[in-house]
Amino acid sequence: MKSKLVLVFLFLFFHSLSGENKPDMKNLANLFPKNSHAVQTGISTVTVGSYVLYEEKLQQQWMSGNWISSQKTITTLDTATWTMVATYSFNNPQTGWVNQAKYEFHFKITGTILGFLQLKSYTFSVNDWKLQGQSDYTYDANNFLIRSDQQMDFGAGLMPYAKVTYTNNSIGLPLTETIEQLNFSTFTMENHRKITYMYNLSNQEELQTEIRADWRTNQWVDTLKTSYARNSKLLPTIEMEQAFTNPTTLQNINRYEYTYDGSDSFVLESLYKFWDINATNWSEGQKIIYTYSATNKVLSTLGQQMYQNAWKDNDRTTNFYNVDDNITKELYESYLGSSWENQSQTLYTYNPTDVEDKSVAINNFKLFDNYPNPFNPATIINYELQSGSFVTLKVYDVLGNEIATLVNEYQFEGKYQTLFDAKNISNQPLSSGTYFYRLQTNGETLTKKMILLR
Repeated sequence: MKSKLVLVFLFLFFHSLSGENKPDMKNLANLFPKNSHAVQTGISTVTVGSYVLYEEKLQQQWMSGNWISSQKTITTLDTATWTMVATYSFNNPQTGWVNQAKYEFHFKITGTILGFLQLKSYTFSVNDWKLQGQSDYTYDANNFLIRSDQQMDFGAGLMPYAKVTYTNNSIGLPLTETIEQLNFSTFTMENHRKITYMYNLSNQEELQTEIRADWRTNQWVDTLKTSYARNSKLLPTIEMEQAFTNPTTLQNINRYEYTYDGSDSFVLESLYKFWDINATNWSEGQKIIYTYSATNKVLSTLGQQMYQNAWKDNDRTTNFYNVDDNITKELYESYLGSSWENQSQTLYTYNPTDVEDKSVAINNFKLFDNYPNPFNPATIINYELQSGSFVTLKVYDVLGNEIATLVNEYQFEGKYQTLFDAKNISNQPLSSGTYFYRLQTNGETLTKKMILLR
């Protein structure tokens, strides 16, 4: 089924979502795949040539030479009511697929513009879905978004949790975004954060500066400034973040530089730099290199990291598409030592099918993402054993050199947690960069990536 419309991904909507268990916004782009290249102005406007009514997404982890299914997402789009439902489930080693979360997106159509009306989030409890949160969106007579109201269930049903109020310029782009959150002591809504958006005076679509202010001691205090330089398509060529050290003084923090193709439409390279306070200059940290198909779909991304004054391969993602240009597989690999190693992959299908993992049983242990990540000066690594075994947990640098041994002992069945303090075997602090932690037991291994930012 095909249709021509302009899909507006309200970036304000994304910013206003609360809680850690946020929906995967990539589902929206996959369900509206044709010509879905975003113009990054104050909001992202996406021209869509077709839409997909059904999608299954299967996420798998590479374990001991086999792909192991971990999470499954089924997304459906009803164009009669303009409702999209995304249901998440995870693969439990003992019971198989278990419902985890569900999100309902309710849209509205005004001419060729699609906007959000409501988002509902559910968790699966016992044998039924339980409403956990809800966001409602209000528009003015010009169909400009002016308010977002969020409710959460903290155990006694939905209650107001946050409110976002917007003012807009004459073409509907935000001028201010004011966020209020619930004070659990007084159970009243209080100011929390405010963002002010400033545009080119001769072009109201060209966002040039964002100023973030936090509510402190009953007044707004500017804390962060983001500045943009843009190309002819209004895509950012430079994005710079600075922190306010006092009301009039700014300290450089991060800088992102983007290089585009000849049409100024598709990014070929993004370069991240951080401000070196000691050297008082910008230092190159990471970059991503993009390749595209003849139809401008992303074929691959190559992530590199600056290491000892040279760019080193770090990770890469390779995408595969069907004849309709819908993505069918996304393969993620890490570069360890001298070779590429599978980490994870996501498989996409567009018709109902059994996506159970039939290759091999679930492993008898789990390795979770470290937290926080990026981190400084320490991070926590969690893992779970389904049976007792001898366990090693080691840390490696991007060249595959062993940095530290965190665990090297027999452990019984259960959940474990260990702290990594960003020091090497000699107890010397590590420099900023990407590192890998690898859990091995019963001859099987799991590897994940973490980033240290000093």
